[in-house]
Amino acid sequence: MDELLYPGAAERMRKAREEYLLGQAFFDKKQWKMAARHFGQAERKAGREDVSQYLYRSCHGLSLVCCGDVSGLNLCRHAASMETVQADSFLNLALAELKFQHRKRACRAISQGLRLHPRHKQLLKLRSKLGVRRQPPLPFLKRANVLNKWLGKAPYRGGRRGSVLR
Repeated sequence: MDELLYPGAAERMRKAREEYLLGQAFFDKKQWKMAARHFGQAERKAGREDVSQYLYRSCHGLSLVCCGDVSGLNLCRHAASMETVQADSFLNLALAELKFQHRKRACRAISQGLRLHPRHKQLLKLRSKLGVRRQPPLPFLKRANVLNKWLGKAPYRGGRRGSVLR
């Protein structure tokens, strides 16, 4: 692998990846503090040229949230706001938001992640588990508006007598 931007960049990326994998192993074992330590190391070792730097930050944040540290949520939010490549950062944000019962923000994170990677299996699974609603037929009106309710039910009226849509 060529030296990307400066001498030693490839080595830093390799070391950051090793720390990330260690963190992932501890995270899978539900050892949140050790995972947070390794994800934090990966984040510090990753340079600006590393495309995974925001993934490392979001993993660090999620593991902190699992420890009960609220500041991890801000790390996840920052990582997702800067992310342009990996949808896993949005998955981590959604999971962190759900830990604090922020369902609406979790749904928003899932939809942003799916815009980045429409076939992301874990995001799709989480979206179906949460039961995200469809957009109202007339989004400029409130969901509770009579017209939105009527138009929303219309496709399901199919063969009923007296229905306007056939």
